[in-house]
Amino acid sequence: MRICVQEIDTMSYSTFRKFLGLVVAGFLTLSLAGPEVEAAEYWLRADTTTLTMPDGAVIPMWGFAEDADQDLATQDGIVTVPGPAIVVPQGDTTITINLLNNLPVASSLMIAGQPSDGSVPTFVAGRVMSITDEAAANGGIVSYTWTDLRPGTYLYSSGTDPAVQVQMGLYGSLKADVVDGPLCSPEPGGGTCYRDIVYDEDLTLLFSEIDPKLHDAVANDNYGPAKAMTSTIGYDPKYFLINGAARSAGSSPTEIGTGGDRLLIRFLNAGLRTVVPVVQGFYVNIVAEDGFPKRYPNEQYSLVLPAGKTHDAIFSMKCDDLPEPIRSQGKFAIYDRMGRLNNAGAPGEGGMMVEFSLVDLDGESIADICDNCTGVANASQLDADGDFFGNVCDADLNNDLFVDFGDVAPMVRGFIWQDPNADLNADGTVNFGDIQVFVDSYMKPPGPSALNQ
Repeated sequence: MRICVQEIDTMSYSTFRKFLGLVVAGFLTLSLAGPEVEAAEYWLRADTTTLTMPDGAVIPMWGFAEDADQDLATQDGIVTVPGPAIVVPQGDTTITINLLNNLPVASSLMIAGQPSDGSVPTFVAGRVMSITDEAAANGGIVSYTWTDLRPGTYLYSSGTDPAVQVQMGLYGSLKADVVDGPLCSPEPGGGTCYRDIVYDEDLTLLFSEIDPKLHDAVANDNYGPAKAMTSTIGYDPKYFLINGAARSAGSSPTEIGTGGDRLLIRFLNAGLRTVVPVVQGFYVNIVAEDGFPKRYPNEQYSLVLPAGKTHDAIFSMKCDDLPEPIRSQGKFAIYDRMGRLNNAGAPGEGGMMVEFSLVDLDGESIADICDNCTGVANASQLDADGDFFGNVCDADLNNDLFVDFGDVAPMVRGFIWQDPNADLNADGTVNFGDIQVFVDSYMKPPGPSALNQ
């Protein structure tokens, strides 16, 4: 074995001694050698807040806050629109929500598609004003219990005068997963949304809209009989939101693609207008509607969301299933096909559109789900032995899925004969830089790689 002085100068002597130590040590080694059902409880406060739109307009809103100390005695939660996302623990079939109402009018709470125990409608002059028990204005408290909660995706909202109170911001999402069964082994963060329908990563998209005139009228007590605005007949929304935000030119994309192969998108519509979300570039499988799983999932690129509707859709996050240009650019968008893509009619980006970027943790402009070495930047994606591990994280030269003494001899041969498999830093030649990578990889498995799974 010939080693020129110039190459030795490019590598520390300690690293070289460590490599030779591995050779010696290796030769010496060779010479010697089912779920419990529980009840979940939540505490919410209905209160006032504001939202600032991309054009600077400040809109008076109502919303929900989660009570941090869970007693409703101190008002310590932040009011948000949408309200807090309620995640029911897997296997729970009974939940209780305690509602404190700080609004100037009576309000209530319901989960669409899930009848609560003991709640009765409120009638005024023969008309139904509330679908469930009401909490009185300015401090009333009511508790709601659901004892036979079905798994799925649901919209929770005010059950009182929904055309006004839901529009004002009294809504949020609730998801309940079934307990993982023997057929289900999702990655951490995943679950089983419906029986035998497994996901690795999930995303909630809650659509809504704002009519500024209605919000101003309600906030200034100018809405109702004999007042400036008497009904929602002239409802005319100007701002269109996803998860409580209208898109603007500076909106950052949402990163996805960290959890596994199956992404579950939960679509919900808290607005009064029908929304038609389009998934740009590829199809999704619609697996459930209003919390009911479909016997035969529909493959679609868009779906129809009337007011109060929910859909659950799954699409594959495997690299081979991504169409171009999504695969090469790592970006796509979901938007409303009805054209609500502006903010109060202003030109430019806006409204119901959200952009997604596929995670690229090592920053070489290749999405992690298409990267043969997700921990080290390797734009060339060199994989000399074709085992779906990129060279830069594949010092496993004998392909036994572990870097040990068995790989030392192939590394030595690769160094002498310039074997591309031993080019561990993908610079086109085998030198002491590659020996450094080998030393750093010793006693470790190759990878990680999204393509070798």
